[in-house]
Amino acid sequence: MPSSSTRRIRLAAATSTAALLCGLFTALPARAAAPSTGSDHTPDRVAGEHTEVPSFVTGLRDRAAKSAAGKKETPAVAAVEHLARHDDVFHTGKLDLSAPKSSTVDGRTTVSFTQRHKGIPVLGAAYKVHTKGTEVESASGSLFTGLKVDATPKLTPQQAQKRLFADESLRKLSPEGRTTEAHDLVVLPKGEGILTYHFTVKGTRRSGEPVSQEVYVDAHTGGIAFSYNGVAGIAAGGTRTAAPVQARAADEDPAVTEGPVTAKGTDYDGTAVDLNAYRRADGKVELRDRTQSMFEKTGGEILTYDARGGDVKNYQSELPADTPLAAADSAEFPAAATDSGAVDAHTNAAKVYAFYKKQFKRDGIDGKGGTMRSVVNVTSNGVAYPNAFWDGTKMVYGNINGAPASVGLDVVGHEMTHGITEHTAGLLYVSQSGALNEAISDYFGEAMEVDDEGLAMNDPQAGLIGEDLCGHDEDPADCALRDLGDGRRADRDYLNIPLASDNGGVHSNSTIIGGAMWDMRKSLSKKFADNVIYTAALENFTPWTDFLQARYGIVDAARRLGATSNQLQKINNAFDAHGIVPGWEDLEAPRDSVTLARDVAPGAEGMDMSHNIAVDGDRWATSYVDLKSFFDGTPEYGIKTGRISQPEKGATDVSTPGLWAIDPALKGNTLYYSRVGANGADIVSRPAGGGRNAQETVVAGGVGDQREADVEGKVLTWVDIQGDEADVWVKQGDKPAVNITPEPGTSAVRPQIAGGKVSFIDYGGASTTMLNVYDLATKKLTVTKAGDLLSSATDYVSNGEYGFAVLTNPFLLGFQNVRGYDLSDPANTAKQKSVKLRSILGSGVQLAVNDTQLIRTDLLAATLGGATNANMPKLEVAAVADVMTGDGGTWRRVSCAPTGQMYPGMDDGSQRVVWADTRGTTDIVTRETPAGACS
Repeated sequence: MPSSSTRRIRLAAATSTAALLCGLFTALPARAAAPSTGSDHTPDRVAGEHTEVPSFVTGLRDRAAKSAAGKKETPAVAAVEHLARHDDVFHTGKLDLSAPKSSTVDGRTTVSFTQRHKGIPVLGAAYKVHTKGTEVESASGSLFTGLKVDATPKLTPQQAQKRLFADESLRKLSPEGRTTEAHDLVVLPKGEGILTYHFTVKGTRRSGEPVSQEVYVDAHTGGIAFSYNGVAGIAAGGTRTAAPVQARAADEDPAVTEGPVTAKGTDYDGTAVDLNAYRRADGKVELRDRTQSMFEKTGGEILTYDARGGDVKNYQSELPADTPLAAADSAEFPAAATDSGAVDAHTNAAKVYAFYKKQFKRDGIDGKGGTMRSVVNVTSNGVAYPNAFWDGTKMVYGNINGAPASVGLDVVGHEMTHGITEHTAGLLYVSQSGALNEAISDYFGEAMEVDDEGLAMNDPQAGLIGEDLCGHDEDPADCALRDLGDGRRADRDYLNIPLASDNGGVHSNSTIIGGAMWDMRKSLSKKFADNVIYTAALENFTPWTDFLQARYGIVDAARRLGATSNQLQKINNAFDAHGIVPGWEDLEAPRDSVTLARDVAPGAEGMDMSHNIAVDGDRWATSYVDLKSFFDGTPEYGIKTGRISQPEKGATDVSTPGLWAIDPALKGNTLYYSRVGANGADIVSRPAGGGRNAQETVVAGGVGDQREADVEGKVLTWVDIQGDEADVWVKQGDKPAVNITPEPGTSAVRPQIAGGKVSFIDYGGASTTMLNVYDLATKKLTVTKAGDLLSSATDYVSNGEYGFAVLTNPFLLGFQNVRGYDLSDPANTAKQKSVKLRSILGSGVQLAVNDTQLIRTDLLAATLGGATNANMPKLEVAAVADVMTGDGGTWRRVSCAPTGQMYPGMDDGSQRVVWADTRGTTDIVTRETPAGACS
């Protein structure tokens, strides 16, 4: 990979979810191309990244020329003529752009365009031209000039759908009630483009957590190009566009004739509140608010439903027809309506509507006076559902820490603002654009709460997100989900973490830019700051907007709102204070390790990889996203391999045009990996040091996708994925390969072979995930639980003597723990051990193990440690024997560098570790021995 390609993108399968606590590709950071700057340090033009279309242009004063044919001079005409007249700047002349759409607010007009490639929509490609009357003032967005991808698929839609379950997140869904919806072809707009089939797979995990997975299958290779969960919640989910809620007869019941009434209720804090309700003809009073101005215009209402303990899996997108509105026998709502969260949900929804209506003249979430729906009192598997989410059409609330999730106005405002962002900027929910999405929700949710409670902006409680959900004895400053006043900086504290955890850091990094916006609210008038942020989201931001583009867009919005030079300076000061400045991502950090390869984007950051770094003796290998090849065309994924004794030289790139290479495994000088193409995925081998064109040998093929190879001696194991069936195969020397899981219903991941045992996790056929151990000598398969009803194994490593599973509880805010198993007697709970984590409750936990050493790293430690690079994920090592049979192990730091340390790999008989070391860019590095204690 060229040194000029810094690792600033997350490219594919974002399998984690979007939420208040804790898409596709991120917006590529725009770089100022030797800009001229004014007193506010904002460039006049910012070049687009890997496209000729600039991402931001301002300082324009260009009036449309009246058409000789007498065409009426309009903002849309002005925008079209401006782009055409200055094609040397904008380079849009050869692009297939949509007809312009105009939107005018207070005399400011935004003219918007979207892009297609050979008639196929380009995901997230949008451009906005800003005019005052017919005078063009500025332009911003992302359009793509390098798209050349062949628009003819090599797979049929049916073939592509059969490849879906190579995305293991789908195999974690319960088969019962799972549905798959096929959509049209979409071009993913990177490099020459990726032609994909888009599918939506809906269902629930065994824990009951609702999932709506948006999956994009490469129409040429069949690989999973992008995948993410589109359910937005406090602890899990993400904004998306969903099908409209089906009309319910109860909403239009002709018997509802008695009219509005002011009811009484008590919120969860014990305060008496008035409720805008409706008295029915039968005398019952229901939480139906028809008093808002939208009702007379559009019939839009604020409705609060009571699920009455119904399971959360039934409340995605479509509202069950038998779900009643929360109701009482009189205008006095009883305590049950308080306990269910109905009173708070109804009250807070009205406050959200009023805030946006008064401040911005916005008529509801969709801006068109559409009905706002909330559902309270959902459960999961018969117990409290500790979450809340926006599903694209409505809010759904459970119960957290014994309190209804609808208690916090900042929580309700946050989630409903996700819906507003969906209808305006449409920010894609990964990495920087996703963190900006979260920051906007944090900002406005907290702004509503601060103003509603009359807090001063410098109050210690101002800026705390979700503190109302704390337990009675908890300090809000300690238990709040986030703090907009945490002072984090992009150039120091941005966490480069994989898409498979928090969609690339949408929550971990949100307070960086959220803090800059919050500082604006402190230094400017609150009303003006709110208007600037809202205007930027409405008029400047597009799906790919990143931190730096957001800064420029916010400054541009402030200018168009009439900001003074002093106000512009305060806005720029806020972004400077949070390190959101040109070039912030190119900063390097000191290291105490040896660099093996520079500027490598690990493949695990592009998709939810099973294997990333493999080590055997002096040889290392990693799966990576080849940025240069990616931006030039195919392949997108390759293998890089080299010798530890030859750092930064002699590394070999393994790739084949039109195919992907992923899942590396090493044995001596032989490299094994999965080669993914249109006809499936095979396990192939080749000499690791044989150069790019070394001979490949197919060692495991077939009609399915062969993935996750592991090797010991002459024994090879792997997973064969066919639909949602994923079996484990074993091949010993020259003997025929054997399926060791022939029974139907197996959905295996992470097969590991060591010490004569093949062990793996099985997602299928049980109420929880199972650990399977197969003895090669006796051919006996032992099965035991790995997880419980509310947690499941999501990763696994083994050294043959012991196995270690990462267990994830999606309802405990996605927190994780690690359990160790004695593989000679895995079902014996007395021999099972809980493995310590640096943060007690983990998130994004990664493991590696060899014959004597266990390594852990934990993304949550960064958040609990102040979310700075000094507290970023750190590799720590302990003796396996001490962990499993002693006092839990003495954990030592592998490296003392202030960087993120992930994807560790180790060889048997050694303390040497190879890992991906990241801050701004990512390098593959190594140490021979642990650093030990770090001051």
